[in-house]
Amino acid sequence: MTLVPFSRISSLRSLIIDDMPAMRQNIRMHLGQLGITKVDQAGTPDEAIRAVQGGSAYDLIVCDYNLNKETNGQQLLEFFRTQHLLPPTTMFIMVTAESGYNLVASAAEFQPDAYMLKPLTASKLADRIERLLDKQNALLPINEKLKRKDQAGAVVECDNVLKVAPKWIVDILKTKGSLLIELRRIEEARAVYAQALEMRDDLVWAKVGMARCNIVAGQYADAKVLVQAVLAQNSQYIEAYDLLAQIEDAQGNQQQALDALARSSEIIPSARRSRLVGDAAYRVGDLDQAKEAFDKVLKHTKGSLTAQPSDLLTLAQVHIDTGDADAALALLASAPKRYAESKMFISTQSAVAAQAHVQLGDMISAEMAFEAARNAAEGSPSEMATLALAKAAFSVGRDEEGAQLISQAVKSDHENKTLLALARKVLADCGKETMTDELVDGAVKQCMGIIAEANSLMRSAKPDESLAKLEEALHSMPENTGVLMAAAQLHLLWMSQRGINQEYVKRVNRYLNTLDRLIPGNDRVSKMHKFLRDAVAKAAQKS
Repeated sequence: MTLVPFSRISSLRSLIIDDMPAMRQNIRMHLGQLGITKVDQAGTPDEAIRAVQGGSAYDLIVCDYNLNKETNGQQLLEFFRTQHLLPPTTMFIMVTAESGYNLVASAAEFQPDAYMLKPLTASKLADRIERLLDKQNALLPINEKLKRKDQAGAVVECDNVLKVAPKWIVDILKTKGSLLIELRRIEEARAVYAQALEMRDDLVWAKVGMARCNIVAGQYADAKVLVQAVLAQNSQYIEAYDLLAQIEDAQGNQQQALDALARSSEIIPSARRSRLVGDAAYRVGDLDQAKEAFDKVLKHTKGSLTAQPSDLLTLAQVHIDTGDADAALALLASAPKRYAESKMFISTQSAVAAQAHVQLGDMISAEMAFEAARNAAEGSPSEMATLALAKAAFSVGRDEEGAQLISQAVKSDHENKTLLALARKVLADCGKETMTDELVDGAVKQCMGIIAEANSLMRSAKPDESLAKLEEALHSMPENTGVLMAAAQLHLLWMSQRGINQEYVKRVNRYLNTLDRLIPGNDRVSKMHKFLRDAVAKAAQKS
């Protein structure tokens, strides 16, 4: 093909991921024909992860689907997306020799921007990249609003872009529907999905969008009918299983929720899918299924950067709960050396080891492990470590300390239903069910009382005392989403009445950034981002 030396393609920074050196060189040659000179290469998933984590902002990633027995290209893409390692503008092209990959891509929760069948040519690559760049440029006004966390503005831009670039109507409607759900504008979202289904009545994503609308509206029975209809049409569609699990869980059917997640894991047997199954199985007390799931996770991620310390720790805890202390200690001893850099890991590892030593009758080793766990937990609290330490405290007979730790864990995020369920499970496993009302429900009431008192002070024209109350609470529970929400909201209310306070602007930004990390995509947080942004802009105009 004829090289266009100063085309927009030639400036792209690219990464090639393929386990075959000859294929990497072949793809690099094709990219070179397009004028692309900034090209890095990775022969394994770990090399690819290091390249992405190394700070290079790649515009284009070309990845082979078949990488190795443990991790394929689809699972690597899933890891990149779930860990938020790729910016939205990175184009991810999957390369495969398998004509059936389209079934995998259509079923997957995380889809590549494009996939291409081998053999590749420079002209085919150019055509695909040009199309992706056209799409990226057309949707730029929408994405610019999203960068600023302005969902409402992005919805407006969806309509504007649709007028000038109707060829991207499917992508625009998908984006607009999701944004409207985030903004809780459910009837508008339904209209968007209805518009899509009028175009084509077999659009699975639009039917799933309708189901999501029903879930947000609390219409679980209607949502379930829609999801089951989707699965009858396409039994491989992963997002439908996730929604089914969400519906069942909301209705208190934890076993049915687990069954839905287990079926999705059979379709795409990735580490993340197995992890979801393992966590759900552990919460409902199905230790055999939890063990099987986390065994799969460790197998998928063995020796890889995709491995997560929590997987090994949870499996070790499962061994303890099934009475296999020796297996738990052996697993803990097999932990990679790099895990020792984490205080959370050391604390949880020692807490689980303490429980194992108690089971083996070695109380001296149990006490030593418990002290190590407690020392490592100081200054770096985590929900997992705190709950494991509480279980260890009860195991070594320190009931008062165990009770304090349960209360501390719940107060760290009293609106987290999963955390509350795990706290109750610790008490049940340790034979302390009678403490549940006092420790779990009592801690929840205490947190709610702090928020209620702060609101009352604000209504009583004591705003400074109100804000001070919440700031004090956040010192002891800095990641409590309920308290963070209240603190952000009341600080914004104060500024709406008294004007911009730069110290409070910094505080609210800190609260909202923490909430973005803890509960990404939350609509209330998005609205507060917009409120703060508008208030600051208005104050700047006046000055």
